[in-house]
Amino acid sequence: MAGRESRKNRIIKPNGGAWGSSSQDFVRIACILYTHSLECANRIDGNCSIYAPSGIPMLFSALRCLLIELNSGMFSQERVIPSNRLANSPNDIHLILEFYELPEELKNRLRTLSEVRNEIIHPSHMPEVTKNNTPAYLSVLKENEILQSTGEDSDYIWISQLQSHRLFRWAFENISATVKLLLERHKVNVELANGILESYDRYKTMPSNNAG
Repeated sequence: MAGRESRKNRIIKPNGGAWGSSSQDFVRIACILYTHSLECANRIDGNCSIYAPSGIPMLFSALRCLLIELNSGMFSQERVIPSNRLANSPNDIHLILEFYELPEELKNRLRTLSEVRNEIIHPSHMPEVTKNNTPAYLSVLKENEILQSTGEDSDYIWISQLQSHRLFRWAFENISATVKLLLERHKVNVELANGILESYDRYKTMPSNNAG
């Protein structure tokens, strides 16, 4: 596919021309959606949010941009992931888990969050075999009360369970924790790193209400 080849070549080949940090643009959109998500949750039941499924993929786009920026030398000379791996890997989380040292609990959360993102952008929204409609491999989200739920054995359809402000906040928490470790690994100037991280941590300044 021409589009896929174009995106790969832009990462592998050092073309001349203008470019800049776009990770902040995506995380800003995610923060705006988070604000709407909180308002939506407050209007309904403290958690139900139609904005969560749109905001979570934006966080992954922000993270991918940051990975490219960090490993292209935009913010420091510390490069960790080879450009050909960045260009050809179908999953940025797999690259992070392979090339960076993260706490085991954060690794597990990122794996789960990556699957949530896949469920959103590649929806398979027909019935699950489980009674509560939650895919068995993501049952940890149900167990930790992160999803939108009736609290009964028979629950909402799966896509409706993803309409959860708690899930959106959980996504922000884990992406933010990951960004912090990436910035440290690349030895980004402290002042610059704090500025970047501040945009990912903006959600912390908003009330967590019953959904936090």
